[in-house]
Amino acid sequence: MLLKKLIEHGQGRVDLPPPYYRKRAIRWVIHLDTTEPSRPVELGSLADAGNPAGRVLATPYIYRSGRTPPPMLLVDTLEYVLGMLKDDSDKAERDAEQRNDQYVALIHGWRDSAPTDPAAQAVCTFFDAERHLQITIPEEAKPSDTVAIRVDSAWAHLQPSAQAFWAQVVGQRKSTTTSGGAGVCLVCGQVGSLLTTIPEPIKAGAIPAASGRGRDAQLISINKPAQGRGGAIQLANTPVCADCGSQVMAALNALLTDRAHHHRNTDSALVWWLRDPAEPDWLQSVFTPQLADVKELIRAAHRPYGDRALAATDENAFYAVTLGANQSRVVVRDWIEVPIPTLKANLGTWFTDHQVIDPWNDDGPQPVPLRRLVQAAGRWDKRRNQYITGTAPHATERVLLLAAIRATPPPTSLLPNLLQRIRADHRIDPPRIALLRLILNRPPHRRRNQEPLMPELNIDADDPAYLWGRTFAVFEAIQRKALPEVNTTIADRYFSVAMTQPLATFRSLRVNAKAHLRKLQRSQLTRGAGYALDSRLIDLVARLKEEPPAHLDMRGQARFILGYDHQRATDIAAARAAKGATADA
Repeated sequence: MLLKKLIEHGQGRVDLPPPYYRKRAIRWVIHLDTTEPSRPVELGSLADAGNPAGRVLATPYIYRSGRTPPPMLLVDTLEYVLGMLKDDSDKAERDAEQRNDQYVALIHGWRDSAPTDPAAQAVCTFFDAERHLQITIPEEAKPSDTVAIRVDSAWAHLQPSAQAFWAQVVGQRKSTTTSGGAGVCLVCGQVGSLLTTIPEPIKAGAIPAASGRGRDAQLISINKPAQGRGGAIQLANTPVCADCGSQVMAALNALLTDRAHHHRNTDSALVWWLRDPAEPDWLQSVFTPQLADVKELIRAAHRPYGDRALAATDENAFYAVTLGANQSRVVVRDWIEVPIPTLKANLGTWFTDHQVIDPWNDDGPQPVPLRRLVQAAGRWDKRRNQYITGTAPHATERVLLLAAIRATPPPTSLLPNLLQRIRADHRIDPPRIALLRLILNRPPHRRRNQEPLMPELNIDADDPAYLWGRTFAVFEAIQRKALPEVNTTIADRYFSVAMTQPLATFRSLRVNAKAHLRKLQRSQLTRGAGYALDSRLIDLVARLKEEPPAHLDMRGQARFILGYDHQRATDIAAARAAKGATADA
């Protein structure tokens, strides 16, 4: 299914390179002028300040390996094109001579396949006269640098005859030798010449590698009998014809270089596309949420089930594949195919489940970009006042992104990790609160009709853990009001213990709060605030039935943090509103 959908996508694109071509940086150029055939030829540079590696062009390409890898048509390294030596050894000289001979022989094959093409004739005339051996190679050039050929004002490798010949060469190199090289293609269902391997790999670096050093990777690679079904290797169990193999890799490589259709995680890459590209790309809202798009997605999520089921018959669909890399092989980690209405509903649920109130923003619940959610799972650097890059648990970004698309719970390991981070650094901010809401709203075994936790203060919630969090915030507010210049707040001293052992913390804090309240109520300036805080504390303690629980489990600790943050955010917003009203008066 994946291969078929990639081919369908590729057929709708006009920016794909020719079959078995890949966009590569060309460092040098040989310019042949047919109007002055005797004119000296130099190796021209295509590098400049903006493109130090050279000019990027679609060029013939095929995955090659072994001791004597065959040449590529017209565009290859200086070792193949000009016979440049890697070093001063006799072996390097023999290798360069052999590769240059193979390169020239390939060009002869192109000329023989297109005897009326003047570009092919000009190139062969140049190499047959061994004028390429007279070119002075600049000192900064390296044997691995890529060089192309221009005939007058046209690139030789982009000539239609060159494209057709290269496709023929690749087909011969990669076609099977059993059963006459023909069979039924698993993708298109037609009888044709089958491939032994997919000719074009995924470009090195397109998929993050665990080692940090990317290599060209094969989408389908079975080279050991133990890996294949019935001991068959290569593409014997997944027959693919030459045309389909070329189209699949052209489309996939195009998606992996298209910023609008791929996202790199720490350990993988997600690529996605739509059956009908006219539909807005709703997935982008996960990375850079816009309020108008988020509201539209939330409306889609809250449509009646019958309406959503009817909308799901829409012919348009969303496709996505998550790719990892294992050495030179591609790992397909996940494949997604959903109707667009279902995707919109899932993304709307994603925002509903994690939106958070920012007390300094008056626009209501705010969506949090995926990047910030991932950062919130990592360590906080108090000195630099920022999250430390790369400290989130492995694969956090990948699993959260799939949770957004599929409307599935995040991994259970995320909650204990996040709680440990909060206990260690006491950092509570909108991204961490959003992540906690997401985790609590998506338990592993969610009950039917379970009410989601609200993004703002829920004054009717009677959950002891949530009430204890609100109470702790009131204790902190009392201390701040009574001791405005305090350096170490109760949150600094007691927060970690309060998360796990509420009762022990509550008793000592209540004694301190009573003393602070008496101080506030004795002063005419703070009397009103003192009575208001005392009333709020009395109400919360009464709802706690005089005392909070002795211990809290992990989900209780998360609800405690939410209660604390919601109460604190509400107090900040109220103080801002009061200050604004005073200023207006």
